Amino acid sequence: MRNLVLASALIAACAIAAPPGGSGFPGDMGRPFDGLPLPPGPLPPRPPQRPIPSGPSIDLAVEAAKAIVEACKGYHVSVSIIDSAGTPKLYYVPDGTDGSHAYTGFRKAYTALTFKMPTSQVGPLTKTDPSVAAKVKADTNLLTFAGGMLLEAGDQIIGAIGVSGAEPSAKDEECGLVGVNKIKARLK
Repeated sequence: MRNLVLASALIAACAIAAPPGGSGFPGDMGRPFDGLPLPPGPLPPRPPQRPIPSGPSIDLAVEAAKAIVEACKGYHVSVSIIDSAGTPKLYYVPDGTDGSHAYTGFRKAYTALTFKMPTSQVGPLTKTDPSVAAKVKADTNLLTFAGGMLLEAGDQIIGAIGVSGAEPSAKDEECGLVGVNKIKARLK
């Protein structure tokens, strides 16, 4: 009986802690019908499609990712590229690279986008500005290790790149800048 009560309490706690709609990732609309097959009968109306945010073309994103991996030869890096709304455009995980680096790269890109500066500049701010530190601690998608850089078309931020897997993380940024510089003149 005690195990049943503990299991019930654990299930209730997990249900309360679960995010109500999406996963917490920007733009995630969650799982329709709790992830189950569509119900029989007429389908409910689809939610309206949101406007497509600005971002690099997929061709430029792939070109940048390949340039970054080449610049980081000898390291197993992943590259995450997001659009201006913080939603994924590309996760690039070369063979032999731990896929978890894509998530770390996403967090670096998202942090750069959120603070409108490279993550190598956000990290030091957390030591001098308590509001920045509090914001980073409160959002599990924010990470202040170097390797997150903005993508800009003129004076407009259209996304960000995050690189993860090289040590120290300053090497992630160094390689990431190779990719940014390769495509920046063609960003729209």
